[in-house]
Amino acid sequence: MRYLLHISYNGTRYNGWQIQPNGDTIQERIEHALQVILQTKVSVTGSGRTDAGVHALGQAAHFDVENSIADLNRFCRSLNGLLPNDIVVTSAEQTSDNFHARFDANYRTYHYYFSQQPQALYNEFTSHWYHSFDIGLMREAADMILGDLDCRTFTPFDKSLPHHRCFFFDSEITGPDDSMRFTFKITANRFLRSVVRSLSGTLYEVGRGKISPQQFKNLFVNPDRNRAGSTASPAGLVLYRVGYDERWKLPSTDHS
Repeated sequence: MRYLLHISYNGTRYNGWQIQPNGDTIQERIEHALQVILQTKVSVTGSGRTDAGVHALGQAAHFDVENSIADLNRFCRSLNGLLPNDIVVTSAEQTSDNFHARFDANYRTYHYYFSQQPQALYNEFTSHWYHSFDIGLMREAADMILGDLDCRTFTPFDKSLPHHRCFFFDSEITGPDDSMRFTFKITANRFLRSVVRSLSGTLYEVGRGKISPQQFKNLFVNPDRNRAGSTASPAGLVLYRVGYDERWKLPSTDHS
């Protein structure tokens, strides 16, 4: 039997999603809780591998178990009772044995939160940018992140990948909200390592007048890793939503 978990977490004190030899991770915590409840070793596959310090509101992950789970609501309550309070399984459901949380994802949406104002309630989920910035210029540049783009400027080169392209469905900066936070919202079919944080840091350079929106756009046409801005803090980054094809008949994970 294959089951899908919907998971949210505060990634501040974790070394990311994926299990590592030395370091506390989200995947390890969930697998341990599942093993206690199901009394068997369980391997969990996530929709994506969030980095150290990155958060999630809509992470998805699947696992296989031999016997069916009779009461999924009770199962989630039991899981959350074993998990630390900064990791929450929001729901679970049985799915097709052919479903794959990572490879069947049509898109992922990330939100990057940033502000010039100190945050009392959202401090752990906000990147604090104390230099002044022109949000109009940043919006203009963010609107250019659409379609099939070469992201080599914004990610470490990985020779194991066939290419470094992502297809971006949507990109915009909204805000400020009631807490004076801005949100960089970006959706793509895939995200390479550090891409959202690198894009965010480079958009900040646009806002500070270090590069123009047109120069920012040219970074996709003539990739050069050395021309990217600083990689922004993981604190502001949230995996907001993972989207799957309707054929899987999964419930909506829209948090808007």
